[in-house]
Amino acid sequence: MSEATEDLRPPLFLFTPSTDFVRPYFERYMPEYRITDTPDDAKAAVMISTTAVYDVTEGSNFNELTAVKDESEEIAEEKHFANICRKAGLPTTILRCADIVCTGMNGRPREMAQKIYRGTYIALDGNDARMSVVHAVSLPDAARAVIGNNDIYNVSDGTDPTINEFAEALAWRIAQKRIFSLKPKWYKLLFGKKKLEEVNRTLTFSCEKIRTTGKFTPVSVTEYLKTHVYDQESL
Repeated sequence: MSEATEDLRPPLFLFTPSTDFVRPYFERYMPEYRITDTPDDAKAAVMISTTAVYDVTEGSNFNELTAVKDESEEIAEEKHFANICRKAGLPTTILRCADIVCTGMNGRPREMAQKIYRGTYIALDGNDARMSVVHAVSLPDAARAVIGNNDIYNVSDGTDPTINEFAEALAWRIAQKRIFSLKPKWYKLLFGKKKLEEVNRTLTFSCEKIRTTGKFTPVSVTEYLKTHVYDQESL
């Protein structure tokens, strides 16, 4: 694509206050837009927010009506984005993403990956606690499905893998590393009761709204990690 052609694409204001690592995925997989970090002349706007805005620590299938942490930094960022969009005359489309998995990721997935790489990650044997995740490769499709809507959407891959399943998929991606596990009794002895409760806690979020509103079909994170062929062209 020539420079002149690129300049003709409508600008998409992509607001990523703590997830700049997703921008290359939008630039590659949303080629119909020119991705910018300013609302100037933008034809649409999308914010990559997080399900961390919700005031919950345990449970399943929390939707967009779940109570939020009103005084949180994440909510403040969403309000800031809404204010920018209002001044620019743009609809406020917010994607509250589950833990994002990709190159440069942060948060819990990064912490798990680093421990797996170092060989220090220990799983809880038989743990059936689940977590919500989404791969960055799915986010452009999510944005495309609801772009222009003045609304908020949860985004996950919809599979809610167990923590152990996700860890095993990460380990496969990281040179097929081996993960060790401990029975709950020994896990508690080694890491303490608080850590045992933490890893044995399910916290998942429903993405039904975006899947039905915009016909969004995300990729399974665990399947992607185990089957995607990574080469020099991969992000």
